[in-house]
Amino acid sequence: MSRIWTLARKDLLETRRDPLSALFIVVMPIVFTAFLGLMFGSGTDRLSVVVHDADRGEQSQRLVAALEGSAAVRVVPKSAAGLESWVADGRAAAGLLIPQGFSASVKDGRRAGLVVVSDQTSSGAQAIIAEIRAVAGGLVAADRAARVGVATAAKLKGEGDGKLDSEARQTEITATAQRLATQAMAQPAVTLRTVRAGAAAGQVPTGFTLSSPGMIVNFIMFSLMTAGMGVIMERRNGTLRRLMTTRMRRDELIAGKMAGMFVLTFFQQALLIGAGQFLFGVDYLNDPVALVLMMIALSLVASSLGLLLAALLSSEQALVAAVVIVSMSVSALSGAWFPLEIAGEGFRAVGHVLPTAWILDALRDIVTRGAGVGDVLSAFAVALAWATGLFGVAVARFRLA
Repeated sequence: MSRIWTLARKDLLETRRDPLSALFIVVMPIVFTAFLGLMFGSGTDRLSVVVHDADRGEQSQRLVAALEGSAAVRVVPKSAAGLESWVADGRAAAGLLIPQGFSASVKDGRRAGLVVVSDQTSSGAQAIIAEIRAVAGGLVAADRAARVGVATAAKLKGEGDGKLDSEARQTEITATAQRLATQAMAQPAVTLRTVRAGAAAGQVPTGFTLSSPGMIVNFIMFSLMTAGMGVIMERRNGTLRRLMTTRMRRDELIAGKMAGMFVLTFFQQALLIGAGQFLFGVDYLNDPVALVLMMIALSLVASSLGLLLAALLSSEQALVAAVVIVSMSVSALSGAWFPLEIAGEGFRAVGHVLPTAWILDALRDIVTRGAGVGDVLSAFAVALAWATGLFGVAVARFRLA
C-alpha cells in the first residue's frame, strides 16, 4: 500500500509543478461558473407564471389580482396560445389557465377547476403550483365561509328557507361576510413555523446554483488531460518499464496511477465546491455526507475513465483530442451546460445512460432540495457500476510500453 501512495504522491507533485494545471483545475472552472451564473440570472426575481383568464369573471379576476400581489410569483398575462409556448421555451416556469365557468362554480359552491401547464420535475414549477393552490384555496374558502355566514344569519332571523328580505340585502351581507371571512383567514388560529431545508419551496434557484455543479463535472472531465498525460509520457520515455524493475508490481502501478487521478479530481472538487459555497452562495452543505458520497462517485468515474484513456492512447495529441471530445460530449449530454429538464424526453433518456447525469441530478438536488444520503444512493450505484466497468477495461488494456 505504501508503494501505491508513493506513486500517487509523485504524480500529484508533478501536477503541482505544471504551471498550466492551476489554470485548468481552478481558474477556468471558477471563471466559467461566474460567467454562466451571471448569464442565468441572480435568482432575486420572482418566478414567472403566464396566466390566461378565459373566464373573465369576478372570482377569476380576484384570483389574478391575488397572484399579482404575491411575493413568490410574477404574473405575465398571455393568450391561450402564448401560454404554452412561454412554458415550453423556458421563459416562464409554469402557466395558469383559468377556464370559463370558474367564477360561476365558485359562486355556486361547486368544485372549481384550474389548469396548470408545467414541467412537474422543475422545482420552480412546483413552487408556482403550491402558490396557486394556496391563493386559490384561500379565495374559495373565504367565499364559502361568507355564504355559510349568510345562511347562518338567515336561520337566526327565522328565515326557514335561508332567504333574506331582499336580493340587495343578501348581496350586501354576503360582501360584508366575505370581507370578514377573508380578514379572519389572514390571521389563522394555528400558526406554522417553517424551517429551511435546502432551498425553500418558493425560493428561486440562483444562476450559480445552476452553473456551479455543471462546471464541476465539466472541468473534472477536462482534468483527465492532466492526469493521463503523465502516464503517456512515462510510457514513452520508458519510466513505466523501469518502475517494474523495482519491487513494484503491475497491479500496484495501476492502482497508484488510479489513486493519483482520484486524489487530484477529489481535491479539485473540494476547491470548486468551496468556491461555490463561499463565493457564489451555492448551499452545498445541506447534507455533507451526501455531498461527499457524490464527490467520491464523480472522482471514481473520472479517474477510471482517465486511466482507460491513458491505457488506450499512445500520444499526447491523441489524448488531448480524446479528452476534448469526451469531456464536451459527456458534459453536454449530462446537463452540465443546461438542466436536462428543459431538454426533450429523448435527450434526457440518452443523457441518463451516463453516470455523470445521475451525479449532476444528485448534486443539484442536494443544493436545491436538501437531498440526503438515501436520495443519492441510486446515483452512487450507477456511478460505481460505471467506474468498475471502466477500471476493468483499463486494467486489461494497460501497457507498459
